[in-house]
Amino acid sequence: MGSETPNSTVTLICPDVVPFSESYFAEISTGLVAAIAVGAVVTVVIVIMFVESTWFIVQHYLERKTKILSIWMIGLQPVFAVTALIAVCIPRSALLSDLMAAIYMSRCLQLFLFLLIHYHGGEQSFIDHMSGETINLRSPPVACCCVCCPKIAVNEKNLLRIRMSVLQFAVLRPIFVLLAAVLWADDKYQNGKMRPNQASLYITVLNVVSALTAMYGMVLVFRASRKHLKEFNIVPKFICMQLVLVFSNLQGIVFNILASSNLPPCSQILPSTARGNVWNHLIIIVEMFLLALLARRFYRRIDGSLIIADVDVMSSGDKDKAQKNENSSLNNDTNILKYTNSGMELEESITYM
Repeated sequence: MGSETPNSTVTLICPDVVPFSESYFAEISTGLVAAIAVGAVVTVVIVIMFVESTWFIVQHYLERKTKILSIWMIGLQPVFAVTALIAVCIPRSALLSDLMAAIYMSRCLQLFLFLLIHYHGGEQSFIDHMSGETINLRSPPVACCCVCCPKIAVNEKNLLRIRMSVLQFAVLRPIFVLLAAVLWADDKYQNGKMRPNQASLYITVLNVVSALTAMYGMVLVFRASRKHLKEFNIVPKFICMQLVLVFSNLQGIVFNILASSNLPPCSQILPSTARGNVWNHLIIIVEMFLLALLARRFYRRIDGSLIIADVDVMSSGDKDKAQKNENSSLNNDTNILKYTNSGMELEESITYM
């Protein structure tokens, strides 16, 4: 009897650890190398746009505080693109790269609130402009469905509370990422492992709660002041900042949840969580490029250095100029009418003669 060999399938054994960069680049596919090369080119383009926009702001913006705040805000996309490229090229540095981006993001979130107040001419001017108005606490992303949420008046105490809700993210977000990096170095943190006995579950939950609270505080101030800041293109500027926050936090959480189900599947060199991190950061580079184009359009404007008082002065000046033009037009019409009447009288006198 001939021996029958059973059909055997080769089972791919997923690696437990993320490789070093030398082994990583020696084993990855040609398609991933091409994707990394495209991501590097896009990152360089984003940095060039940032340098060009920074030069424009330095040359054309008048007030120093406006220059500093605006440069911080347009630097958001380049920082995330560069740190994402580092995480793609060196997968073992993903947590440290996220830590650097998180520190910058938390600072920018706080500075954008300062930018809103600065456009009003300062904190006291902000309160004066908003006096008599209310802020609706029924706002996304936390309380959009809470019908019982009241409206609060704009005053120093409520403004301080809103600022604290944003400031807590600037403090807690770097701490959470640093704690994750420390636990990962001690082999007690596995990114993407959402289990009750894993620290990543609790760090992720706390991070999401902190991010949503900060977004809620930003939305409260933004919705209350956007009608006063139409001249400053505040809506697209707010969208640029908020989308970076969403992409950097919620998108990473989605990839971590998918990694718990082995999606994307592991390869011979990378576990599922590491592959998810690589593709997440590649997508972030593309997203930052699109947001950098949007930020360049609305921050690279000469009128960005103004505040509400300047806009009011310009508006009153335009009104005075229009009034003068209207008065001169009326005077010209009166003179023409006088000349016409005198001409008619002259013709009548000639006829009677």
